[in-house]
Amino acid sequence: MILDEIPTLRTFSLPPDSGGSAAAFSRMGYDLVDALADIIDNAVDSKAASVEILFHRQDDRIAAVSIADTGLGMTEAMLEKAMRFAGNNEHEDTDLGTYGLGLKTASFSQCESLTVISRKAAAISACRWTKEGIGNNWSCEALDPAVAAGVFAAGYARPPRANAAGTLVMWHRLTRLDVDGDLEEFISELLARVELQLGLIFHRFINAGKLSITVAARDVDSVLAFPRQVRAHDPFAYARTGREGYPKQFTAAVPHVGTLTLEAHIWPAGAAEPNFRLGRRTGTHGQGFYVYRNDRLIQTGGWLGVCKDDGDAELSLARVAVDLPKAALQAVSVQKSGLQLTAALAPALRAAKAGRQPFTAYLEDARKAYRTNRKRARQPGNVPLVPGAGIPAAARRGSAAKIAKNGPVREIAFEWISLPKATVFSIDPDEDRILLNKKHRHKMLGQGRASVADLPIVKMLLFLLLEAEFDRERFSAKRREWLKRCNAVLYEAIKAL
Repeated sequence: MILDEIPTLRTFSLPPDSGGSAAAFSRMGYDLVDALADIIDNAVDSKAASVEILFHRQDDRIAAVSIADTGLGMTEAMLEKAMRFAGNNEHEDTDLGTYGLGLKTASFSQCESLTVISRKAAAISACRWTKEGIGNNWSCEALDPAVAAGVFAAGYARPPRANAAGTLVMWHRLTRLDVDGDLEEFISELLARVELQLGLIFHRFINAGKLSITVAARDVDSVLAFPRQVRAHDPFAYARTGREGYPKQFTAAVPHVGTLTLEAHIWPAGAAEPNFRLGRRTGTHGQGFYVYRNDRLIQTGGWLGVCKDDGDAELSLARVAVDLPKAALQAVSVQKSGLQLTAALAPALRAAKAGRQPFTAYLEDARKAYRTNRKRARQPGNVPLVPGAGIPAAARRGSAAKIAKNGPVREIAFEWISLPKATVFSIDPDEDRILLNKKHRHKMLGQGRASVADLPIVKMLLFLLLEAEFDRERFSAKRREWLKRCNAVLYEAIKAL
């Protein structure tokens, strides 16, 4: 059957439902850092030398987020064009912006009210989108520039020079930044996470001196803030290679994209630098492809289907840098946080070669580097394990004193993540973590409130149950079956709650 041969009876215009669109934008798949990075992309395209991110506190919550840049700013006409969803914005090949969606979709993934105030040639322009405005036939608000000027100046931790150009993006009525537990602790962890991830995404810009990013929190009725400078976190910044002959360049012919150059690196075994660990205890999670578009990192690790396991300990030293050519724009996802996989991508990458050497030989070299140095890299087996992050501080200190007698210790952390429904817990020996299924968190808490250190008795009991598993060289079928049985029994208990 040839579909093109079906005759057309009529054509009609079918614009998107405004109410349904407003709801859809909140589910675009951005996390907070992805959304912030998309706003920073616009600042970079506007030639901004600096970006300031402020989390505005009010009572026991975060009331707003602002992103202020020192770019070229926008006139009223330019701002109205920028506020259009999927507008026909012209982009240079070197721009980070792509589809004309990022400012709006990134913002509405985090809030229900987006205000943009911009100054260019000493003139202020301001517009606001709200969830209700979108639902009301896409009604965008033009705001009073005289009042907006005061908000613009207050949006910077460092007050801008008089009449200096720039743009302030503000998120109100936040939907994704619910405070979990103590506000100060929540903000401290939030700023650390934002600093780390933005420092990774924009590390080339920061290292080149092209961009300065700061993050801070301040009370809504205060002008005091203590900005935290975002440092570059370069996933390839090692002092010496982990294997002779590397880094090495492989080439891959990818259909509809062109020829990609894969710069394959092997970190030295036993590496413990922050650029290797990237915020975790080890660098196992950091293996795989790091894909850049115009020097902006859009894919952070992972093997893109080339290897079955993105967390293979034996490949923890392997990282591959890929710079996308201009023709590869269609391979970038809308939120620029990863590549859209195609059936042809993994086989093409797997078939890459450096001269006659296949890419699979590089993977084997990385495994050899890990195996050769594994004994030297491992911690001594007699260092006692103690409960770590995820347990109340007082309980951690008390248990460590009883277990280790104030000697050296190795901490086992607890983290809530999504796991298959019938799995209550899992262990991550490479990262020294016990993972709890957040799908059951509410049931397990009962009337209690979720926090970083919730359910301490449950976590302590799991620590005692699983302590011996963290120093095993490998898991036997019998041991895996025992862990599976433990999960099954605990799941039956959870179902009864």
